[in-house]
Formats: sequence, C-alpha cells, structure tokens
Amino acid sequence: YSVHAFMYTYYAFRAMKCPIPKWMQVTVTVFQLSQMVVGCFVNYKAYVYKQNGASCAVTYANIFWSFVMYAIYFGLFLHFFCVSYLSKKPVTKVNDENERKKNK
Repeated sequence: YSVHAFMYTYYAFRAMKCPIPKWMQVTVTVFQLSQMVVGCFVNYKAYVYKQNGASCAVTYANIFWSFVMYAIYFGLFLHFFCVSYLSKKPVTKVNDENERKKNK
C-alpha cells in the first residue's frame, strides 16, 4: 500500500503541474519495479508451498495468471525505466528555415 500511496501522491502533484525532481520520478519507478518483483516472489512461494503439500487457498490457475501479470508489468516498467532514465535523449534538429527566421 505504501508504494501506491507514494505513487498516487506523485501523480497528483504531476497533475497539478508541480515541478517534480528527477530523483523523485526515478524513485517512483524503482518502487513500482520492486513491487512487481515482490508480487512474482509471493506467487513463487505460494506455488512452492502448494507443491510441498502445505495448505494454501490459492489455486494454481490464480498463481499462474498472477505471476504472468506481475512479470508483464515488471517488463513494462523496466522498459519505461530504461527509455526514460537510461537512454540518451535524441538531439532534435531545428528546421533550417525556422533557425534563419530566429536569427533575422
């Protein structure tokens, strides 16, 4: 719940057009990534418990689909993290005509 509380507070400030430091943006994404890792781990542990005969009310289908969901979300957040924070931003070239107008 704390990840969601932090995340939605961040989104509320973004919606209000408040300046958000870059470190805060990165932190939100890292928290989201960690949440997906924990979700995958919980599903893995539920599967192991069931395999060992422990009482677990979660069905194998639920474990499978929940793991798939968390894994996909992890991949999406990881892609977002890499594109947003690790890749170099392409240099945009200004149209030569627009540049000439500015210089006049």
